[in-house]
Order: sequence, then structure tokens, then C-alpha cells
Amino acid sequence: MAKRKHSSRKSLQKSFISLLVVIAIFAAGWLWTNVVNKKPTVPLTSSSYLQTGISTTAKQEPLSYTGSRQLVLADKDSLGRAVDAHIQLKNSQEPKKGREPLNYDPVGWHNYNFYYKNEDGNTKKAWLMSRGHLVGYQFSGLNNEGRNLVPEPAWFNAGNYNGMDDSNKESMLYYENRLDSWLANHPNYYLDYQVTPLYKGNELLPRQIRLAYVGIDKSGKALQIRLGGSRESEGNGGSTVVYLDNKSPNAILNYATGTASNTVSK
Repeated sequence: MAKRKHSSRKSLQKSFISLLVVIAIFAAGWLWTNVVNKKPTVPLTSSSYLQTGISTTAKQEPLSYTGSRQLVLADKDSLGRAVDAHIQLKNSQEPKKGREPLNYDPVGWHNYNFYYKNEDGNTKKAWLMSRGHLVGYQFSGLNNEGRNLVPEPAWFNAGNYNGMDDSNKESMLYYENRLDSWLANHPNYYLDYQVTPLYKGNELLPRQIRLAYVGIDKSGKALQIRLGGSRESEGNGGSTVVYLDNKSPNAILNYATGTASNTVSK
């Protein structure tokens, strides 16, 4: 009997030690992710359109001019979210290859066939969300690259619930198409274009997207670019900065999960 009790006690001690090891490994992993390896947030340039409580670890600053095409994508964060996409190119360096099907689902991806009202006041239905490129395909040539994709409502990404409308100044497309035209009209100059999703805490969807753009001449001198609209403000390195809201008028987005509810009924 005494030997069995001793054996049982040793077994309990081993189990306890194993539990302590598991806890220690978990604690070390948590400390690495949340303390040691966590990048600090950086100050955001002032704008009346900047929402409160949002942040990024990506500094807004043009890339050093090298006279060659550059594309820099930040690694995804610990939640799997895209962090920052940055390109510097001239018109002749835009992609020429055909676009492959887009099937990568960024973290927080959900989609819904929601009602919306068109300009005539008629109620129709369209898919709410799109897989939004940070640096647009017309510049990057990237389609299924997770470091360059976030969930965005179609209205915000393409300017309309269904189809495209680049006259919508609250959309990504408004700025993308005009920057593309700027490049075409200045074939010997470079465009530096940085796009940064801005999150609130651990939410999966960005509340806002920050655009920063500046032209660069042959000598590396910064050239201010203004595309129109009240959202443009001065940024670092001669850049123009724009803060856009990741939203759609026909829906309420749950930024923490990526789910949504329809605000328009039939």
C-alpha cells in the first residue's frame, strides 16, 4: 500500500510540473506577441476627418528615391490584418499582365446581398463587401496578396453599390483613377503612394484608410499633388494625406467581427 501511495504522489507531481510548463510556454508566447514583439503606434497627421481612437504602427513617410520601381508591403500583424502598402513607380512601370481571379479572403471577411436605394429612389440589391486592395491593382499588379487586402464595402472601394463611380470623393476609386491620370500626364516623374488601414484596438476591419501621395521629379525633388476635395491635408515629406471612412450608407458594419446589418428595407 505504501508503495502505491508513493507512486501516486509522484504521478501527481509530474502532472503538476507538466501543467506549469504548459502555463509557462503560453505566458511566454503571450508576452512575445503582446509586449516584446508588439510594434508601437505612431502619431497620425492632423485632420478634421481623422476619427478618434484609431491607430497604426506604419509611419507616413515617402520612400527614399532610387530612380527605380519600389513596392514595400508590411507584414500582417498578430491578428492577420494588413498593415501598410507602399509603392513608388512611374507610368511605364505599371503592370501590363492580365488580372487573375481574386479569391483570397482577408481576415474579417463576410459578405451580404443587401438592399440599397439608387439615385432614382428605387430599391435594389447588391453584394455589400469587396476585397479591397490597399495599393490598387493598376499600380501594384497584385491581386491575391493578403498584405495588400482588407474588407471594404463596394460603395467605398468602387464608389457605388453596383458598378463603379469615380466621381464619389469618399471612395478609393476617386483618388486611384486621378493618381493614375497624374502618372500618365507626367511620364518622366515618379509617384510615391502609401496606403494604410487604420484600426481601433483589435477590430478586424479598419475604420479608416489613410492615403498619402506625392510626385517626384528626375532629381528626386518632391512635387505636391492635389486631386480636389476637402479631405486633402498636408503630410510628411511633402505628401498630401487623405483619411477616408471605410463605410457604406446602406449598412452598419461591425468592425470587430466584419459582420453587418442592412439599414435599407425593400
